[in-house]
Amino acid sequence: MDSSGSSIKAGWGRDENGSFILRKVSTVAAEKTVIIIGGGIGGLTLALALRQRGVEARVYEKYDHFQNHRTGFLIWSYAIKILERLGVPVSEDGAALEVMEIYGAKGQFLTSLPVGEVSRESGADSYEINRLRLISRMSQMVGEQLHVGKDCISIEMDGERAVAHFSDKSQATGDIIVGCDGAKSTVRTFVQPSAKLEMFNAGGWIAVIDQHPADLKPGYHLDFWEPSVKGGVADIGNGEARWYVGMNGRLPESGRSIKEQILDVVPVVPTILNQCLELTSEDQMVPVIGGDLLTSEPWYRERVLLLGDAAHATSPYAGMGACSAIADAFLLSELLATTEDWPAVFESFENGRKPAAESIIKESRKNLHLSTGRGILKNKIRDWKLGHIPEKAKHQIVSEMVNGR
Repeated sequence: MDSSGSSIKAGWGRDENGSFILRKVSTVAAEKTVIIIGGGIGGLTLALALRQRGVEARVYEKYDHFQNHRTGFLIWSYAIKILERLGVPVSEDGAALEVMEIYGAKGQFLTSLPVGEVSRESGADSYEINRLRLISRMSQMVGEQLHVGKDCISIEMDGERAVAHFSDKSQATGDIIVGCDGAKSTVRTFVQPSAKLEMFNAGGWIAVIDQHPADLKPGYHLDFWEPSVKGGVADIGNGEARWYVGMNGRLPESGRSIKEQILDVVPVVPTILNQCLELTSEDQMVPVIGGDLLTSEPWYRERVLLLGDAAHATSPYAGMGACSAIADAFLLSELLATTEDWPAVFESFENGRKPAAESIIKESRKNLHLSTGRGILKNKIRDWKLGHIPEKAKHQIVSEMVNGR
């Protein structure tokens, strides 16, 4: 503690190359209460990060159970470093990603990317993770400050306080409210009343299976880039695997066998994907529809701020959604610990995170069409380029991904 009433603590920032580094920050020793709406990866990360900085935070989650279907996601090195800094034992809920392989329009092998090697050079492994396992663990870490079965239906201001109202007629009051309630955010209706998700004519299915398909190596992620469809299979640790199929130009059909739909749309069904389908019951297959939110409107209004998908929802084709929410949460916790000038905090947060978030959204849109290209000639050119990437260029490509650049 210095003479101004502040203390010095460690925090994450970025170096001149844009990589996350540990640095010292001045922390204002003052009582404040942050209300977090949403108990997903962004909200839980924010709660743990604020606790580490001595700031009271309460999380209000819509569901009274772990509603997440059994799905998985990839978290790159820069976000893993944040979770590890918060004491989250990531390795218990996932598998370190060593190699990502990409296959082309006719199912042929194109290239492999050295994710494990480059991740460790950046300070931490990247992980393929069981989402439900991680969310359950982080919820337990947050403990009594997580309130479940609290469906936020509206937000209002009460003088210098922000109030969240819930469907059970209860309410929560704090200095600020942070909306971490996902792509279909209720909090966003207060901050950005006219903002709407842009939905794509693209969708598919994702699933987690509690055993490995025979052809899946530990630490591997396989991507299949075929005409109008992209598939993938990855080891997520604990004897489990995740897989997905995404279509461009089609949406999942209800009332029809999912396996039949997948076999109809995948031109060359990889053996390993067939193995996954055989190991997965249809009630384990979670339908998804692509969409995103790219808006010029501010991420905040009065004492209310949006974070993660509530602010900048992205489709999954860049593989950065969870990482972006984690980075959002950590930067915001650092800013909230240094001042009670809420407008300055919110402005600094948006200025610090919006360029990266918008870049991810645009990259995801680009990747959708690149990985599911329909043109025969374009796919041939794409596949030839991917099959002839120099090793130095591979290292640079992976470096940008694992460092969130």
